[in-house]
Amino acid sequence: MPTGISLSELARRLDRAKSGLSKLAKNGQIPRQADGSFDEAEVRTALEANTDPARRKVVHRSPDDVNRERGERTPVVRTEDEARAAVGLIIKVLRSEGSSVEEDAEVDFGMARTADTILKAYERDLKMAQRRKELVPLTKVQEHVEKAFIGFRQVVQRLPTRHVAAIAAEVGCDPAILDAALSKAIAAELDALSSPVVRA
Repeated sequence: MPTGISLSELARRLDRAKSGLSKLAKNGQIPRQADGSFDEAEVRTALEANTDPARRKVVHRSPDDVNRERGERTPVVRTEDEARAAVGLIIKVLRSEGSSVEEDAEVDFGMARTADTILKAYERDLKMAQRRKELVPLTKVQEHVEKAFIGFRQVVQRLPTRHVAAIAAEVGCDPAILDAALSKAIAAELDALSSPVVRA
């Protein structure tokens, strides 16, 4: 069984490029154990002894390097408002998953990383739902709702014509007056229902 850690885990712990560490291992500049794994403490010691400080910038993996390896762009926060919005989003995501973090809490790297992982999981779920055709385009939903409402409106508008005679006889009033009053009231209510509530 391996007694150390893998090259990938070593790169993560040291925050260095995996390719750079692999090259150092091949050149014998960092020790590799017999089973191919690495001892983190030994590697750190070797790096401190063998790495020229002037060249550490080349091997060090910056956030931009990490994102380039993943094919991602590094988000840039340019203003205080953008920073506050980013912090607010992190807290909102964590709280939506049941975290007890306060709304005005200070956000550290661990919290940001957790929120990023959650958002990526949401994104994966969304893509899977799209592939399974579980999501319906907004335009199709709008078309369906519009057609359904038109049918509903037509049925409701015909109510006075179908029932006014019986209602007028029951309450003892003029059918024409009742028809006009009901039609006016129904039209007003339907017009109110036709007003958009949610805008695209």
